[in-house]
Amino acid sequence: MLMVGVLGVSMMQLHKLYKDVWDSLRIWRFWVHLGWEDVARQYRRSILGPIWITLNTGLFIFVFGLIGAQLFKSGVHEYLPYLCVGHVVFTYISLLINEGCQVFMQAEPYLKQAPFPKFAFIFRVVWRNVLLFAHNFPVVILVIGFTSGLGQIRLGWLLLGALALVYCSTLAVAILGLIAARFRDVPMIVTSVMQIAFFVTPVMWRPEQLTDRAQLAARLNPLAAILELIRAPMLGAMPSMAALGLVLVTLFVLSVLCLVLYVLGRRRIVYWI
Repeated sequence: MLMVGVLGVSMMQLHKLYKDVWDSLRIWRFWVHLGWEDVARQYRRSILGPIWITLNTGLFIFVFGLIGAQLFKSGVHEYLPYLCVGHVVFTYISLLINEGCQVFMQAEPYLKQAPFPKFAFIFRVVWRNVLLFAHNFPVVILVIGFTSGLGQIRLGWLLLGALALVYCSTLAVAILGLIAARFRDVPMIVTSVMQIAFFVTPVMWRPEQLTDRAQLAARLNPLAAILELIRAPMLGAMPSMAALGLVLVTLFVLSVLCLVLYVLGRRRIVYWI
């Protein structure tokens, strides 16, 4: 009887989770507006506004690209697009993960005043960072256009990689947001981990430049696999089967973890914040 009762409660929470996600998608104008306002608020009373994001990214890539090409013994025309795509994608991932820890704390005024669906605020964070990513994407187009050429881009694989990146981003924000709402040390831990992740993920360097053992560790990095899923098509290549497999495993693990955490803890989020 106890097992039947537990199963019944779990099914009820699973149905409520499904309804939460569906209701969040239904009110897409709400979280799209909030995400847009978040970006606009950062640059209010600024002359150039969000263009500063593009200028800052372009300057960093140009300066470090010239230096990094010499440090890593590579031609500028080959290294610059490699660095550019890697830096822009990793910046998106890093910002998203760090901000994902604050998703429900930022939404406290809404969640404590009305029964808003929780995933609406997760979509808000993902949408906001997609907008910031879009501000950096022209830099990628310019760099590839002036180096290897835009004609080599594999659009089909790029679209697949973009969908996997957004889906993975949504799951990561949902998981970290719920855990951080319960344990307030999580944002600090995640910030430290992401600082280290930048150096152990092939953003500036290539795995082929490492020893065999270090290459294996780099290729088992889920961030490196997701990065390759975007960077390889942009540079005219196909992602490796190892990277595709690791991304699929990562998405499966995140999906199961997200499902379990929200079935168990979704109804307690308002009390934790």
